[in-house]
Amino acid sequence: MSMCKFYAVMALYPVIIYCKEVLNSNKICDQLSENLNARCYIKENLASLVHSPNQLAFHSVTNTLYFGFDSGLGEYLPAVYNIDTKKLTVLKGVKDAFAMASDANEVYFGGSYGIYRYNPVLKRLKRLGVSNLDIWWIQANAKIYFIKFPSLRLYYYENRQIKPVPQLRNSTINQFVFDSDNNIFFINSTGLFGVKNCSNNVILIKDNPKFHGIAVDTSGHVYLCSDDGVYVIGKMLQKVKLVYNLSGVLGMTFDKDNNLIYSDSHDIIRLKPVSSQ
Repeated sequence: MSMCKFYAVMALYPVIIYCKEVLNSNKICDQLSENLNARCYIKENLASLVHSPNQLAFHSVTNTLYFGFDSGLGEYLPAVYNIDTKKLTVLKGVKDAFAMASDANEVYFGGSYGIYRYNPVLKRLKRLGVSNLDIWWIQANAKIYFIKFPSLRLYYYENRQIKPVPQLRNSTINQFVFDSDNNIFFINSTGLFGVKNCSNNVILIKDNPKFHGIAVDTSGHVYLCSDDGVYVIGKMLQKVKLVYNLSGVLGMTFDKDNNLIYSDSHDIIRLKPVSSQ
């Protein structure tokens, strides 16, 4: 090697080391596999906000992420992030988009003005004709299910009427989801609970750590976030296992390829898979 080439390589060496350090600090591997077979991911920053949301929704047909952000005027505005174009826009017409969810066809927004239904393909927005609704959390599962604020009780919308979910009539619920078997999982200040499909029994699954976020992936598996990481509920034994050592996660959803998208105090991040190390 000539002296010129040697000095050129030596000059680049600190840059190479720095790039490797950045990549390693931006990489996370799951905790479910043995170390030799761990699946690893790169953190992709989708958006940075002054106050990140704790409720996210993904619409797979249009490959778009929906979330609400604080307008600074006492209500949340709905933001739309297109994964393909990387374009971030604000959806007009929705007042106070605090809660949100999606199904195969539509996206739902809830807040102090009730519930809105939006078709992203047809660009059609409609507010449901139910008054005196303040929505804390919302999910779509054949019907529209939601938590009313401030009671934190679970209801569903059918034929222009709201009705309580009978088996959870007396339960305080902060967030909930349905898994692929239509079992209900919910969290509150005392722990994680489950109600099997067609059952009236509310079962305490885990009371520590305290969970403050819940989501279901495209396969119907239930994920939770706490101060020390992201967890998944096992299908067979319903045991809760740590998946990612991620701190400060506020909200979660999954894209059409089942990649985790989460928010922390300032950013919305997607975990993109890389080759196992």
